[in-house]
Amino acid sequence: MRKGRAKLLVGQTANRREEFDPLKRFADIYWLEDMDEEQQARVLPQIDCLYSHGWPKGLDAGKVSAMKKLRLYQAGNAGVNSIRFDLLGKDVVVCSNAGGYSDEVAEFAIGLMLAAGKSIVKFDRELRAGAFAHQRLDDLGRCVAFFRGKTLGVVGYGGIGRATGRMAKPFGMKVLAFGRHPVSDKGVKSLRGRAGLLKLLRESDVVVLAVPLTNVTRGMIGREELGAMRPGGTLVNVARGEVVQKEAIYDYLVKNPGFVYATDVWWPDKQGVESFSPDLPFLELENFIGTPHCSGPSAIITGTVGKGVVENLTRYFEGRPLKNVVDRSEYS
Repeated sequence: MRKGRAKLLVGQTANRREEFDPLKRFADIYWLEDMDEEQQARVLPQIDCLYSHGWPKGLDAGKVSAMKKLRLYQAGNAGVNSIRFDLLGKDVVVCSNAGGYSDEVAEFAIGLMLAAGKSIVKFDRELRAGAFAHQRLDDLGRCVAFFRGKTLGVVGYGGIGRATGRMAKPFGMKVLAFGRHPVSDKGVKSLRGRAGLLKLLRESDVVVLAVPLTNVTRGMIGREELGAMRPGGTLVNVARGEVVQKEAIYDYLVKNPGFVYATDVWWPDKQGVESFSPDLPFLELENFIGTPHCSGPSAIITGTVGKGVVENLTRYFEGRPLKNVVDRSEYS
């Protein structure tokens, strides 16, 4: 057990405040948005743990440097690419909220797969435009994919990736998994390294990206990787927009109208903010499906995000081993 009461600062959060009530027996909780500059100047030097969903607005270098007692940064996100690692002292442990979004985001990935494979967006668009006419049954049938016996490749076999693979199995799909560590899940073929990634891309009918955005994964899907995929395949992205090279995927979609890119995540604009209006006309392409990064927020509504955060902060307050400790060298 820790000696004395901890001081927890809550930065940005979409969680309800009452979700943090179980932590009150361990810590005094301060809400950054409730404090003016004078209160911040008094409280920040006492803070030893910080929670935030995304880097807290207004927490600049000067204020972070005043937090001499800070020892833990608990992220509300599964991905931690938005954290200002450059401002955090080397003795600050950073934990992600991996696992807090797994089932919800995985369900959304399967939804994007189905929307692409079943031509749901295409059919809906044509009906709304009044451009749909009765067609031969075999022509309609060719627009609707059947997933039994097909292969799903999961790039990034963490919580979200594993849940996606599990949900694909009732469809009768084979599952290939690519990651840094060997996968021992029954019925899942594990692939690693550069050769393993290319093998997964070549052999998969649908590829789901579920990797965190790190120095290694940024831009990992480019022209060579797309060229290894099947021209009639589907690429689903529930990771981060920057995992896929923007110009490369746009050109590939133009040249391969039978290929579909379905994404819930987008590239940042010049201010570094995720933009749903990219500077290339993706939204004019029939083989592009986009949604406004809504898979993660669904997990906030279910309460699983707050549950994971509270559990790990309780571990910290009780002096137990923490979960999801981040290797900071991957984000330098």
